[in-house]
This record gives sequence, structure tokens and C-alpha cells, in this order.
Amino acid sequence: MPARLSWLPPLLLLEAVLCTYAVASVGPADALLAFAAAARGDNARALADWQPGTDCCSWSGVSCDDAAAVMALRLPRAGLHGKLAPDLALLPTLQSIDLSGNALSGPLPASWARLPALERLMLDRNHLTGTLPATWNMLEELQYLSLAGNQLNGTLPVAWSSMGRQLLLLDLSDNALSGTLPPSWARQRWLTRLGLARNKLSGPLPRQWGRLAALLQLDLAGNELAGALPPEWGTLRQASSLDLGNNSLSGALPPGWAALGSLQMLSLTANRLSGAVPSQWTQLADRAYRLALGDNPQLCGQVPAPLAQAVLAAGASARGSRLGQVCSWEEDAAALLSFKAAILAAPAGPGAVQGAASQAETLADWQQGANPCSQGAWTGVSCAGGRVAVVNLANAGLRLPTLEPLAQLSALQKLLLSGNSAVNATLPASWAALSQLEVADLSSTGVAGSLPAQWAGLASTLRQLHLSHNALSGTLPGSWGELGELVTLDISRNSLTGSLPPEWGALGSLVSLDVSSNYLSGGLPAVWEALASLQQLRLSSNNLAGSIPTSWERLPSLALLDLGSNVGVCGGQRTWRDGTEVALDATNVAHSCIVLRTSAVLAGILLALAVSITLASVAAVAAMLLHVRRLRAQLAALHRERSTTSFSDLGAASSDPGFASQLGSKLAVLHTLAAGPGGADGLGSKAPGDHLKALSVGGLWEDEQGRYIQVPVSTPGAGMPPPGAHTPRGAGMPSDEHRSPSPASGMPSPERHQWQVAAQAADRGMDLTARRARQKRLFRSRSDAAGVLAGGAAAVEQLHAQQQGLGHGSSTSLEVETLRVHSRAALLPPDGSMV
Repeated sequence: MPARLSWLPPLLLLEAVLCTYAVASVGPADALLAFAAAARGDNARALADWQPGTDCCSWSGVSCDDAAAVMALRLPRAGLHGKLAPDLALLPTLQSIDLSGNALSGPLPASWARLPALERLMLDRNHLTGTLPATWNMLEELQYLSLAGNQLNGTLPVAWSSMGRQLLLLDLSDNALSGTLPPSWARQRWLTRLGLARNKLSGPLPRQWGRLAALLQLDLAGNELAGALPPEWGTLRQASSLDLGNNSLSGALPPGWAALGSLQMLSLTANRLSGAVPSQWTQLADRAYRLALGDNPQLCGQVPAPLAQAVLAAGASARGSRLGQVCSWEEDAAALLSFKAAILAAPAGPGAVQGAASQAETLADWQQGANPCSQGAWTGVSCAGGRVAVVNLANAGLRLPTLEPLAQLSALQKLLLSGNSAVNATLPASWAALSQLEVADLSSTGVAGSLPAQWAGLASTLRQLHLSHNALSGTLPGSWGELGELVTLDISRNSLTGSLPPEWGALGSLVSLDVSSNYLSGGLPAVWEALASLQQLRLSSNNLAGSIPTSWERLPSLALLDLGSNVGVCGGQRTWRDGTEVALDATNVAHSCIVLRTSAVLAGILLALAVSITLASVAAVAAMLLHVRRLRAQLAALHRERSTTSFSDLGAASSDPGFASQLGSKLAVLHTLAAGPGGADGLGSKAPGDHLKALSVGGLWEDEQGRYIQVPVSTPGAGMPPPGAHTPRGAGMPSDEHRSPSPASGMPSPERHQWQVAAQAADRGMDLTARRARQKRLFRSRSDAAGVLAGGAAAVEQLHAQQQGLGHGSSTSLEVETLRVHSRAALLPPDGSMV
């Protein structure tokens, strides 16, 4: 409890004690005479019959019960010009007081809170002043209270939320009450009529008042109430009359108010409501006879046919609104919905900030048919005059595949899209039609493309343009020099090229220009001395060259000039006015421009020479690698041809003269490769057909010598058993010269291994010495290989003759010794050296 009210409980207790004593000592007549003396004022003729010594129950306006207890005091329009006396509090049986229509003045007596039986108090249409007594919440039996038409001020007491156990009527209209509507008054569950019209009340409509279930009439017209119409008030099912006209209410008409089942009259005139009449309101057509919606300029759209009579005719809603016409925001809503559809349809890329579900949630309230100009209706959207004026989606985590739909927002004033992802978008030239655009911020979005020269059409409105940290390329449009209202231009950290446009010297309102961290080149325009408002000029990290114009010394407002990291800037320092900060790091401003240009030319020549030499070296290496690759390809082709060709196939086809003639050349090549430089003695005299008859190749072995060509040669008497003959284990060979004694226990391991190999060979009936001799013959030079091939051919021809004499069935009885000829003879060096 505040300190200033700490005295109130003791004072009330004292007053109650004194009142109890006074009631016991003062009769009802005395209390009424004291009231009359104060209420007459300057009108002595008022209450003329109220005389001492007479029965007070017979006085005009006084009603008593059978026990002579005063029950009511009814003096409406009685010509009372005085004040309200607290003496009536001495009448504990008083149930009704009606003093309306007089000229009573002064404050409301706080002591009347001690009228325990008071049910009805009518003090309307007087000149009462002061505030509403918070203590009147003690009037537990009060049901009707009317204080309308006075000059009461102050705020609505929060304590009155508990005044009267069954308060039915509360009328405080036509006063000077201020402040907000107490949400706690929602506790007055029995309240049927509430009048607060024509005061100075402000603030929003309490959504809690939707719990006033018994409310029949609510009059809040003629105040300064603002905000939206609470959808929660759709639960006022008993309300038959709602008057909210002549306020500053805004937003859309709540579709939920269609549930006002008893509504007959609704007045929303002279507000700032917008949008169309909800289609759900057609449910009101069978009972509402008057829906006053006039003087809301932003209300528009077609009225549902069932409501046409109640809205347009009876309510005169067409006056001061655009009902029946196309809504001004419908075109803007279509553009924003198209923008949303493009966002949701964009595929998720590697730079995606958030998923499609999150983006849909961000723009969930952008709905078809909804009014974007309703207060808080669409995320990031604000309106002015029923048109979309601001789109603020900065750092919303959206993927923006295109910016083109926003060109349809013809009333757009501010566009903030920084911090989103627009890596696949470009700056639309169509934005030149945004004739009211003042601020555009697309920094850190990754937008690409060039700077549209058509944006010069924004000359009359554009004040701030932020395009830094993107992927813009191309040159700086000279036409932008027509942007006479431009104050801030930031296009730093892009990939812009070209020179600084001299036309930009006409930007008379420009205060800050940042084109740093690009690839701009050329000189510094001397005509920029006309930038009278320029305070900050950042040109660092470019390829600018030349001297600083002396005319720049005369820039009257320049406070910062940054030319750092432009190695081409030269020609000496300038004299700047006091307070100007100049950054010239990583420049050559201290050197002569002539020397710098000469050095640059020489460096360019050397660089070109080095590049030429490098390119020539690279070309030579590439040619060498190509030649080696061709040689390897030829070698691989030769190896494949040698590996896939089988002499047995040639022997099988030897009976075909045509096939023999086709393979004659290949056999000649084989003779040549086997003969080497020394010729093919003993082979060249044979015809290709004879060689085909002599040679019979059995295929490639799959053992460790699998890459040798096998040439069967008949060697009778070689000491080997005939094919198919079984040699008993341990049977002796023609001689035992290859037999070795058993190894001694002290024989070294290498010798023991050799003995074991020889023993195993003897057991299998193999002539190890002959085998080793044949293996040595495999590694002869090319000249020896030719002779071996010739001898082998002769042996094969002899074997062929024997087979013809003995018949094909006896060929298995011949002993065949395999002569291995190295298949890589073609790769031996030409000098005949060993492999």
C-alpha cells in the first residue's frame, strides 16, 4: 500500500465509529434536512415542503416502509443547485437514490460507501466533478449506477471490479474520464449494460472483456481507443448492441465475430479499420439489421450478398469507405504471395540458411485472402494508407531465388532483406518503378549481376542504398548521378570493375560513399569536388591510380578519406583542412607518377616474357608426354597381338590356302623377329605354307614359364617314357648318373635342398641335367633363336610325316620333347645381346 494511503484504514474505522454514534443520536429527518440544506444551493424554492417538525415520510421524493424507515430518495429534475452532502450515509435503510437531471456539483461523497442497502444510485446529468471513489466498491448490494453526463475525471477504478455482487448497469458516459479500460472489470459477470462513451479513454480493447457473458449493450464510442478488434469478443453471445465508433481502432474485421449470435446493431464508424468484410459475417445476416462501417477509408472489397442490405443501405457504410470496390492492398498481397511462393519453391543449396519447413513457418501468416495491412497480420509487413509500405525480413534466414515480385509493391517505402541468401538472384531493373522507395538494404545476401542503370528513376525518393558483401559485378552506372536525394551508398566488397563515374559528382546530398574492396581502376575524378555534403569517402582496396586531385582539398564537409591499398595512387600528399582523416596505407603517394608508370610498364614486359617462356615449356612437356603415350600404346598393341595369337590356331587353319595367304605376312614378321639382324637362315627358304605345316603350337603354359611359346619337336630316344606309359615308382632311368647319395647329417642347408630337388626329380623319372640344358637354350640371342626355330620346324615336319605313315591313332606313342622359345624375342636388342 502506498504511503499516502496508509492512513486510510484507521480513518475509515474512526469514521465508522463516529457514524454509528451519529446514527444513534440523529434521526432520519435530521439527516434529510442536512442533505436538503446542501443540495438546494442558490435555489431556495427547491424542496419547499421539507420543513422541520413534520413527518419526513411525507416530504416530496421521500419513500418509507411501514416502520417509517426511509427506503428511497427520488428527486430527479428537482432544481437542486448545490452539492451532495455526506449526511445520507446516516440512512442505513436507504435502497434507492435518484438525483438525476439537476445541477448538483462538487465531488462524489466517499462516505456513501457505507450505505449497506443501496441498490440504485442515479446521479446522471448533473455537474459533478472530481474522481470516482474507489471505496464505492464496498456497495455490495448496488445493481444500478449511472453517473453519465457529468464532469468527472480521473481513471476508472480497478477496485470497482468487485463493486456489487450483482451489478447490472454501469453508465459513465459523457464525462472526462481518461486512462485505459481495466481488464479486471471482466469479473462483473452479471453486467448487462456498460456505457463509457464520449470520454477520453485510450489504449486497447481488453480481450478479457470477452468473458462478460451477460453483457447486452456496450457503448465505447467517442473515445481515443486504439488497436485491433479483439477476436475474443466473439464470445459475447448475448450482446445485441456494440458501439465502438469514433475511435482509432485499426486492423481487420475479426472473422470470429460472426459468432455474436444476438447481435442486432454494430457500429464501427470513423475508425481506421482496413480490409474486407469477412465472408464468415454472412452468419449475422439473419439478425443484424444495422452494421455501420462507414468512414473507414481502408475498408474495401465486395460485401457478401446476404449482408448488403444491413451494411450498405441501413449502415450507410459506403460513405467514407471503399466497400464494394477492389481493395488497395489486394495487388500488394498478390505480389507478396508470389514472392513467398518463389521462396518456398527454391531448392535447398549448400548455402541454405534454413529448411523449407522453417521458411514456411516464418511466413506462415502470409495467407491467401488475408489483409497484409492488418496490424501485425503479416510478419515483417507494415502499411500506410492501406498499402504495403515496409517489408522487413532482415536476418530471417530465407532463400531468395528472385526479387522480381517485389517490383509490384508500388507504395513500398522501405525494403530490408539483409542477412538472407540471394545467391541466385539479381537486382531487378524493374525496381525503377518503386516511385516511393526510400531505403533498400540487400547487404550480405550474395546477390549477383550488375547495378541496374534504370535505378536512376528513383531520383526523387531513394535516400539509402546498401549493397555491400555481395557478388555484384560490372561497372558503376554513370546514370546514378541523377539520384539527387541519395544520402548513403554502400557497394563495398563486391567484384565491380571500371572507373569512378565523373557523373557522380552531381550527388549533392551524398553524405557517405563506400566502394572499397572492389576491382575499380582508373583515376580519381576531379569533378567530385562538387560533392558538398560528402563526409565519408572510402575507396580502399581497389586498383585506382594517379594523383589525388587538388580540387578535393576544397571538399567542405569531408571528414574521412580512405585510399589505402591502391598502389597506383601517387603524385604526392595534399593539404587537407583540419579534422579530415586521410588513410593512404599501401599506396605510392610519396612517389612520382611518371616513375611509377615506367616501372609498371617494365614489370609488365618482364611478366609477359616470363609467361611466354612458361607456356612454351608447358607445351614442350605436353608434346613429350603425348609422344611417350603413343609409344606405350604401340607397345601395348604389339603385346596384345602376340598374346592373343596361337600357333596352334595357325596350324589348325593351315589346310585353308586363303587363310594361309592372309597369315603369311604375320609369319614372316615372326621369322624376322626371331632371326634378328643376322637374317633368318634356314627359315627364309621355306614358303609360308610349309612353315604352317611344320609348326603346331599347343598353347600358352600357365606355369612360371607361361609366357613362352611351346614348339613340339620329335626327339626319339630321348630317354622319356611314351605318353600314357606308367613308370613304376623307383624304376631306374637309363642311367643313374643323376642319383645323389643320401645327405649327410652335417650337410649345409643349401646343399641339402639341392639334393632333395634332385631326388624328387629322379623319383618322377625326370632327367634334371637335360632339363637344365634345355632351359639354358631359352636365353640365347636373336641369331641363335632363328636357328632353333628352323630346327624345330624340321623336326615338326618329320613328326608330321611319321604321323601320316603311322596314322592319327598312333601319335600318342611318339615321344615329344617341348622346346620353349621365349615369346619376347621381338623385344631383344637389335645387337643380339642376351636378355
